[in-house]
Amino acid sequence: MGVTLAFIAGLILAGILVYANAFQGPFVFDDINFITKNDPDVHMTEFSWDALKRAALEGNPRNRYLPNISFALNYYFGGEHTFGYHLVNLAVHLISGIVLFLLFRLTWRLCLSPSGGSSASSRASNFRKPPDRFLSVSPDLPAFLAALIWLVHPVQTNAVTYICQRMASMVAMFYILALLCYVLARIRMQTKKIRPAAGLFAGCAFFSLCAVATKENAGTLPVSILLYEWFFFQNLKVSRSSRTWVWVIAGAMAFAAVAVYFLGADPLHRILNSYTRREFTLPQRVLTEFRVVVYYVSLLVYPHPDRLILDHDYPLSLGFLQPPVTLTCFLMLAGMAAWAGYIAKKDRLTAFAIFWFMITLAIESSVIGIEIIYEHRLYLPAMFLSLAAVKRVFHHLTRKHAAAALVLCAVMLAVWSHQRNRIWATDVAFWSDNAKKSPLKERPYQNLAYSLQVGQKLEEAIYFYRKSLAINPHPVAYFNLGLCLEGIGYYSDAVDAYVNALKMGYQTAQVHSSLAGALVHMGEFDAAVTHFEQARKMGPADAIAEQKLTRLKAFLDHCRTPEQCLRASIAQEPANPALRFKLGMIYEKQGKRDEAYAIYEKIFEEIDGTNRKLFLLVVHRMAVLSAMAGETDRSLGLLEKGMRVMPDNPFFDYETAAYYGLLGETEKALSWLDRAVRKGYQNWAQIASDRRLQGIRNTPYVQALLKKNSSGNRLN
Repeated sequence: MGVTLAFIAGLILAGILVYANAFQGPFVFDDINFITKNDPDVHMTEFSWDALKRAALEGNPRNRYLPNISFALNYYFGGEHTFGYHLVNLAVHLISGIVLFLLFRLTWRLCLSPSGGSSASSRASNFRKPPDRFLSVSPDLPAFLAALIWLVHPVQTNAVTYICQRMASMVAMFYILALLCYVLARIRMQTKKIRPAAGLFAGCAFFSLCAVATKENAGTLPVSILLYEWFFFQNLKVSRSSRTWVWVIAGAMAFAAVAVYFLGADPLHRILNSYTRREFTLPQRVLTEFRVVVYYVSLLVYPHPDRLILDHDYPLSLGFLQPPVTLTCFLMLAGMAAWAGYIAKKDRLTAFAIFWFMITLAIESSVIGIEIIYEHRLYLPAMFLSLAAVKRVFHHLTRKHAAAALVLCAVMLAVWSHQRNRIWATDVAFWSDNAKKSPLKERPYQNLAYSLQVGQKLEEAIYFYRKSLAINPHPVAYFNLGLCLEGIGYYSDAVDAYVNALKMGYQTAQVHSSLAGALVHMGEFDAAVTHFEQARKMGPADAIAEQKLTRLKAFLDHCRTPEQCLRASIAQEPANPALRFKLGMIYEKQGKRDEAYAIYEKIFEEIDGTNRKLFLLVVHRMAVLSAMAGETDRSLGLLEKGMRVMPDNPFFDYETAAYYGLLGETEKALSWLDRAVRKGYQNWAQIASDRRLQGIRNTPYVQALLKKNSSGNRLN
């Protein structure tokens, strides 16, 4: 007992040391969806049965009752302070480590005989050859080392430090508690202790139900229990007795019941429906998972922090040969399963560990239309692989050397886990790590930008929102980009961002209200009124939008004319160049070109290319006014300055082409138009109708360009 307690204390101490730097980590990613802003059902403010029931039944995700209750209790005792959430996560992890130690110790003992859990006489009759070196080792030490390696393994950080993945660690805890109770019950049955066995079977049923109430991958528990029974109590014998069939049928019925519980009476429809919002099909996911599972194995073997990431950018497999490594990985997994079957009688533990790994991964790495890859899915599958690995070390080395090698391995893994946990210290550090490791995926940039936005680092946030949108446009990213741009006074760019969000279907009162506010700062008062009214219709309870609309209408009634309203607004915001630009546009309409040019020139001196849209508009208007005054060289010079400031923007290249077209310099016009198109200029309607390009419109290049894009009318 003393040795057992010492080993358990060692596991607890190791776990605390490894995760000591993770207690202040913030909520990230799905934590926000499931715990903070978007899930008020787990915000329990009074301790009552109704509050617990609401958290269990109405919290997200649905059917994960126990994790939702645990989040509600965390919120009740600590609000949104993350220390308590991390403490519970670590407690779950430590309990799992202790249970694994006890389960591993029993499994090691069952491996002491080729006949596993059969009777003593049967064991003696079946003993044909001397046992492996590892069988002479007391089970406490290898069980401890296997549990320790699993406990401190860096790949587990995604299930422990990532708060909402308590779902993954909690279901694993109940899963192995149920298995431990089952194993203990079977051992009691062999010694004819029926009453304790019955109590342990009841415990197995209880923890199985807890697992089902935690997460869907509890569905494989009946299969795992039957597999354990066959490997370690039935000695891999295929019996035709009625008792055996009762066990098999009971296990199959339990699995079917859990499947119907999670997938409904029409599981095929549920599975196919899970792909409606995915960017991949069912065949693509299944094929990709062959590569993912092999990659999981590589992470277990070499889990350096540089290889660990939450948001993987994992390419899809479109066929067995697209890419060819898909077929290779399929053959590797098939070979692994075949090898496990082949060695089962000689090395039951290794074979069982391989089948355990595949079975416990089956739900999340097969046909269900969930995300392609997450490291927390390895939390449960990695367990018995750890014991099998320890067994191989003890098989090849002496007890002392094996223990030393495994302790060194555990220390290295613990150091890497501690290093990995540093990434979770702040949401900016966390998403910076994801963006660095998935540079072609938009979501890490978007979440990094949001974290910077929350921290009021708006210019950095704008940079990463634009990187995200360049990869894959998203309406919420456009909206948040608009908020950041408006926050630093780039109202023209903010309006463009809000308009893009609306065009992509993000029609909310908040977007219309924000757009209206930006339009007010640009002097576009009539358009602002329209969008404030739209916001009021969509969100009648929005008192702030209503107040802004009322104030705006009163202001417009007081100043009456657009010019007077602009001058009044400029007096209130003298540092706002967008209002002065609007005044310049009014002067142009009044024929006051010199006054307009003077305003534009002053703005040009004040702003730079970071204020993208306004800079572009100012340079354009200055170039137009210069051309109208016959100063074409100055127009071209202004466009050249625009290109130097914004070298990636094709607008200036296009305008240069148009001016050369107006001057009749065909070759230069074509050259600059080609540069604009190569940079991404796609306003084909503008090219087809611009009078300045009339002289080059019938050239083969322009005709081919317009013919190729005849169905397009997209503005750059």
